[in-house]
Amino acid sequence: MESNDVIVIGGGINGACTTYYLAKNKMKVLLIDKSHIAGGPTGVSSAIVRQHYSNPVTIRMALESLNAWQNFSEITGERAVFTETGFLLGARAEDIESLKANIAMQQSIGINTCFVSVKEVRDLEPHLDSNGMAGAAYEPESGYCDPIEAANGFAHAARRLGATIKTGLLVTSIQVDHGKVTGVITVSGSISAGKVIIAAGPWSNSLLQGLNRKTPMITTRVKVGIYRRPDDFSHHGIWADFITQVYLRPETGGLMLVGSISPQDETGEQVSDPDHFNERVDIETTSNLIERVAMRYPAMERSHVTNSYASLYDITPDWHPILDAVPGVEGLYLCAGGSGHGFKLGPAVGRMMADLVINGKDPMDDINLFSWDRFESGSQVHGQYDYSILG
Repeated sequence: MESNDVIVIGGGINGACTTYYLAKNKMKVLLIDKSHIAGGPTGVSSAIVRQHYSNPVTIRMALESLNAWQNFSEITGERAVFTETGFLLGARAEDIESLKANIAMQQSIGINTCFVSVKEVRDLEPHLDSNGMAGAAYEPESGYCDPIEAANGFAHAARRLGATIKTGLLVTSIQVDHGKVTGVITVSGSISAGKVIIAAGPWSNSLLQGLNRKTPMITTRVKVGIYRRPDDFSHHGIWADFITQVYLRPETGGLMLVGSISPQDETGEQVSDPDHFNERVDIETTSNLIERVAMRYPAMERSHVTNSYASLYDITPDWHPILDAVPGVEGLYLCAGGSGHGFKLGPAVGRMMADLVINGKDPMDDINLFSWDRFESGSQVHGQYDYSILG
């Protein structure tokens, strides 16, 4: 029987990054995915890389991950995947003091961010209508990634460091003997390992249920529209605001990618089977998204939708991941619950999970914020804003 130190289940960004950092630390690691690397939600992620979080731990993780995205080629040996565009988060008057306080906290940790006035917003985004806004947070170094290339880049780098990667292989259950992990069972047979990490996103709960373990994560269907900008609409950066409750980012070929930051939109359609859900988006949704965008960018009234799709989020009650050992099963770990903003934190999550598996948990570790039992103990992560997807 094939034997490994660690098996990672799931080839999305978190699984790929975790595999890379385990291999970098000389662990014999096997990454398994039932499809292919970035074959799930990672592959269609908006892949926005921003630093605007509202607690010190996730701010530090965002800064660490930005450094990885900016230096991706040096870290992985693969071609660059990051495009710097800048990021603006607009706010109305009642949110300004909270926004400024959050900016100050970010600055104290080392984030290159600042508050900008409405006039400065218009200077940065000449096509933008600032109606209803009182200012914004601005991050000049933020941008977006190619999510497929990003996950594959970390996977390729892990393989060069000695990791084994098996795609097209379905893990059906976790193998446990006397309360201790011994490996996994796949459609092709058993594979042994002393430790297993479930990083399967929306599929994580089904693997846990086989062990009578349950998390409060839900799987939801989320929608993204891709629109063609009018010919006279020049380049724009990444934008989000608390009023229209949409985010948007540029896409190559004169396109704009648009999604929602409304918690109601993102949790409104729960999915019971992540292998079978409606991936198409109706015209009512694409029309609503572009109407909200046109409130900020009036030129987009002359745009048209070129494509749209639905994907999946695995969401926890506090919109932050679970990164922890699974109670009662020695050697089993969970890395899931990205809640729609997990991609940008992938490098930090991978490094933290590898450290947890190799060295165990220290009371001072940042990873303690994302404990398995925080929902029962009343220690949920609390963000600064009602717009939970912002973290």
